[in-house]
Amino acid sequence: MNLEDNQENQGQNQEIKTAEIAALITEALDKMGIESRVSIEQNVQGFTFNISSPDSNLLIGQRGANLHALQSLIHSIAYKKYGPTDRFTLDVDDYKKKREWYLRETAKKALEQLKRTGRPVALEPMPAHDRRVIHAFLSADFDFETESIGEEPNRRIVIKPKEKGF
Repeated sequence: MNLEDNQENQGQNQEIKTAEIAALITEALDKMGIESRVSIEQNVQGFTFNISSPDSNLLIGQRGANLHALQSLIHSIAYKKYGPTDRFTLDVDDYKKKREWYLRETAKKALEQLKRTGRPVALEPMPAHDRRVIHAFLSADFDFETESIGEEPNRRIVIKPKEKGF
């Protein structure tokens, strides 16, 4: 078998695993009594299984808590059934895309406030996956730094000017 044949077989195997994971998601939601449709998108982070459902609010939960739990459950079942798979995430009606946009906008506004006042800005308490988005988004700005403070569930990000070193 040459390199091209091997790559083609790996691609076919991933397509099969991806379809099986989509079926697994649909089956799990059916067992929960939730009507849904699953679409698959490939992106730089792997695959996103976007779930469309009339029960999207229930699937998302407060600040994405249910969606995060569902993703952990599906990851565990998929690993047990199929072994290691390419990275994948679950989303419900593009909630994560919209939430990431909101978090970036919130970070931009906080940064503007910091530049205007010169004083650190504390954001609202948020779950770890939301804080991670903001830390990553602001990590490229060398004049400012972010820090998570507090204890769960009140853990929040503080954006402050970077201390000038020698």
